[in-house]
Amino acid sequence: MSAAGQAAVADVSGKSTHDSALSVDDATRATLPQLPYADAVHGALAELVLLPDTVETGMRIEGDSRRRELFLRLEWLPGHDDLVQPEACASGMTVQWSHLAGWSVAAAGDLVVLDVDELADPAMVAEAAMHAALCGLRCACERAPGQDARWDQAVYLDIALVAYDERTNGVTG
Repeated sequence: MSAAGQAAVADVSGKSTHDSALSVDDATRATLPQLPYADAVHGALAELVLLPDTVETGMRIEGDSRRRELFLRLEWLPGHDDLVQPEACASGMTVQWSHLAGWSVAAAGDLVVLDVDELADPAMVAEAAMHAALCGLRCACERAPGQDARWDQAVYLDIALVAYDERTNGVTG
C-alpha cells in the first residue's frame, strides 16, 4: 500500500453493530452518533429486499480543512441483481449520507442529491434508493408524497450532531 493509501485509511474510522452482539455504548454513541440511523436505514432497505453489498458508517477527515465528517455509505457493486439501469449495473451504485451534506446517490460517474430531508425517514431513503436502482438517477418520475418526512428519532440525532461538531470541529451554534 502506498503512503497516500495509508494516510487515507488512517483518516477513516467506523463501527457496525447491525446484527451483532456488540452494543452501542455511550462512548461509541458520542463518537459515531449516526449508528442508530444507519441501522434504521439498513432495516428499511431490508424490508424492500434491496440490500446493498457493503454498508459503511464512520468518520472521515475532509481535505486540508481537517473537518471531521460523519458518514453512512451503502454500496451496490457492479452487476448487483437490483440494479436495473445499464449504467448502474455496469458501474454499481452508492447511496451516501453525510452530516454536512445530507443524502446523495452516485452511479456511472454521476452524482445526484436526493430530494429527501437530511434526516429523512429511513423508509423514504430506501424508496429513493430503490427508485434510483430501477429508474436511474435522473428520471422524470413524479415524487412520491411524504418525501419530506423526517426520521422519528431525528431530533435526538440533530442534538448529537451539534454536540459532535462542537467537540470535534469547534463549531458553535
